[in-house]
Amino acid sequence: MRIGVSLILLIDLCIRSLSIRAFFTNEGVLPITTLKQYNWSSVYFSFHALSGDLWWQISLFILNAFCVILLLIGYRTRLLTFVCWVFLTSIQNRNPFILQGGDDLLRLLLFWAILLPWGERYSILKKSEYSTRYFSLANIGYMLVPFSIFFFSALLKTSPEWRSEGTALYYALSLDQIRLPLGTFIYQFPTLLKILTFVVFYIELLAPIFIIIPLVPKAVRVFGILCYLCMFLAIMNTLYVGLFYIIGIVSLIGMLPSSLMDWFEKHLYKNPTQPTNKTEETAPSFLLQLFYTFKNYFIIAIILFCLMMNLGSIKKFPYALEPTIVSYGKMFRLEQNWGMFSPFILKDDGWFVYSGFNKKHQYIDIKHNQPTVSFDKPTPMVCEFESDRWRKFQENYTFNNNNYMRPFYCHYLLKKWNKEHPENYISDLTIFFMKETSLPNYETKPIVKTAVCNCQDH
Repeated sequence: MRIGVSLILLIDLCIRSLSIRAFFTNEGVLPITTLKQYNWSSVYFSFHALSGDLWWQISLFILNAFCVILLLIGYRTRLLTFVCWVFLTSIQNRNPFILQGGDDLLRLLLFWAILLPWGERYSILKKSEYSTRYFSLANIGYMLVPFSIFFFSALLKTSPEWRSEGTALYYALSLDQIRLPLGTFIYQFPTLLKILTFVVFYIELLAPIFIIIPLVPKAVRVFGILCYLCMFLAIMNTLYVGLFYIIGIVSLIGMLPSSLMDWFEKHLYKNPTQPTNKTEETAPSFLLQLFYTFKNYFIIAIILFCLMMNLGSIKKFPYALEPTIVSYGKMFRLEQNWGMFSPFILKDDGWFVYSGFNKKHQYIDIKHNQPTVSFDKPTPMVCEFESDRWRKFQENYTFNNNNYMRPFYCHYLLKKWNKEHPENYISDLTIFFMKETSLPNYETKPIVKTAVCNCQDH
């Protein structure tokens, strides 16, 4: 799991680096001064928000990648896990408009990994004081993360689309922004979509129980893990949701039965780390005992906080954490909500049109570099985005409560175009959003055309 998470961190850094100027500098879509207006809590921290200069962001990215590589090979793992968690939290806090559920999952996995000895195997260590089988309170905290993803997501799915009508997957696959080719194929069969809706709902509800119940037979846990794996593979092939599915798959590795890992080491891994045999057991000092006691109480408090955060998102749950307690949890970025397509499916979809006015007094399409502007629906729409980060940003861009950030994106696109196309300079840019609302039986409401932002080059 450590190796898998490290590779994901590297991939995530590579994807973010492709848009480093746009997402993390003051030249981009979210200057630091604007960031601090976004309900910015004083308990959040971000080294990436200390400067809006490109050189600062590049330096942090390089240092972050170096630390991740050390974590990958298993060098000073507990320390490097903490450092990578700090970097990940910092980079996520710098631009919250490009985050999705996979980011929460990755951050929580790293947090619990700080408290686990996941560097004692499959690393540069040749000897380890830890036995092959290990269990602590931190194991419980980690296991609750994969458990929560689907279980609380199922509890939050209270709409008739999920519980009675069976139309949830129909509406999910009606969202052209995230529908992949296999999703397009399945979308043609309404009866199949109805069956799969109920299958998905009950897998989300029951599979987490199979993997979390203590003393459950190994076959039952493996079955639950396979159900999870099928869910993540289905998401991977039908919906464009970034790295969420691969983070989910990697999160399951730590839940594999010990017997399976024993078989792996016996047949496939020829150089396992050898546990050392302690000849003498010395009693820990008073200070060490005090530290262990504090650590256990801290872990219990974090576990209860995470459970209460998830339970508090359920409407019928009568208790909720006090805002003061929630603010303490935000210090460690433990807040979470697994409301994926919950309680109902968002039915509004659409696409952007970027109309620039050039020196020839013509309106041109700067997105596709076309001499005329077309408001027709692009096909496939999922190809309109450079990455899922841009898809998520543009999704948040359409919400009215985020309208204060719209001018920055508009100015960024205008300046970027004029820098790259000086021969076709534009003085004015208007961003249109073409909203399409899904209806039953493969019908839609009439397209609504809205000019969400306009800016000029001064």
